[in-house]
Amino acid sequence: MKVAIAGATTGVGRCIAESILARGTHTLIVLSRSAEIPALAERGAIVVPVSYDSPQSLVAALAGVHTVISAIGVHPRSPDSDPQVALVRAAVSANVTRFIPSGWSGTDGGKDDVVELYRYKQPVLDALRQSNLKWSHPENGIFMNYLATPTKGVATLTPLKFWIDVENCKATIPGDGNIKLAYTAIEDVGESVAKALDVPGEWPQSLRIVGALVTHNELVKIAEKVRGGCKPFEVVYKSADEFTKDLVPNPPSIYVNTTTQFSLALLEGRFSFESNFDGVSHQFVQPAEFLQKWWSGLSNQAFGAYM
Repeated sequence: MKVAIAGATTGVGRCIAESILARGTHTLIVLSRSAEIPALAERGAIVVPVSYDSPQSLVAALAGVHTVISAIGVHPRSPDSDPQVALVRAAVSANVTRFIPSGWSGTDGGKDDVVELYRYKQPVLDALRQSNLKWSHPENGIFMNYLATPTKGVATLTPLKFWIDVENCKATIPGDGNIKLAYTAIEDVGESVAKALDVPGEWPQSLRIVGALVTHNELVKIAEKVRGGCKPFEVVYKSADEFTKDLVPNPPSIYVNTTTQFSLALLEGRFSFESNFDGVSHQFVQPAEFLQKWWSGLSNQAFGAYM
C-alpha cells in the first residue's frame, strides 16, 4: 500500500520513514517543501515537492495513498495557515483512509493544555473529528534519546536536556521522582509505526507506543551507576507550585515556558501510560541498556567522538 509522510527531514518523521523503507513492504511517498531529500530517495522513497498553500498539489501527491503520517512541527498558526489542516483536507479529497497527526509525546490536553504549544494541535484534531478519516493520535511519552544529549545517541532529534542532565550529573525532578513515566527510544517509535502499517483492522484513537515505564528516581540511579566517576547526582525536587512560579509572564516567545509547562504536564500524569496496541510485537530498548550504550566509560574529554 502507499503511505505518505510529512515532516521526514529530521526527528521522529525521519525515523519512521527510514523504518518503513527498511521493512520494504509499502511504497513511501515523502511530502517535502523542497524537491530533494537524497538520503531517503536513494533508499527508494518517492519525494514529492508540495506546497501547503496549494490544495491541488497536496491532493495530487496523495493520489492512491492509504495512510498519511504527519510529523510536522506544531507551531502557533491560524487554522487557515496550518499545514496539517491543509493536509487533512487534501487527504479527504484524495480518499485517503487513515491519518496520523503530529503528536509524538504525551496525552492530548485539549484546548486548555498546560503546555501552551500543544494547544495549537487542536485545529488538526478538530478537522479530523469532522472528517470521515480513520485517525489515531500518537503518544509515546518522552523520547529516551534526550538522555543521551549531547552524544550521537540523540539520533535525529535536536539535542535537548529536560529533567535529567546525564552529562553533568544533575537532575531537576518534578514531584518526588516516583511517578512512573513512559520513555521510548525514537528508533523504537519508528519501527513500531512501520510494523503497525501491516496490522489489519482499527487502530486505537490514542495510539500509545511505550518502551518502558520508569521513574526519574530509577533513571538517576541507573545513570549514577553508568557514569561512575561523577556519582552521586546533584538532584533537586520541585513541586507543581514551584514550577508554576517559574512561569515567565508575557514571554517574548511561546517556547520560553515550554520546559516548565512540560514539568507541570508530567505532574498531571500526562506522560504516565502504557502501550495499547497489542497487534505490534517489538523488543524495546530499556533505559539501563540505552544509558549503558551511550554513557558507560565515557569521560567528558571523550564527548567529541560521540557528537
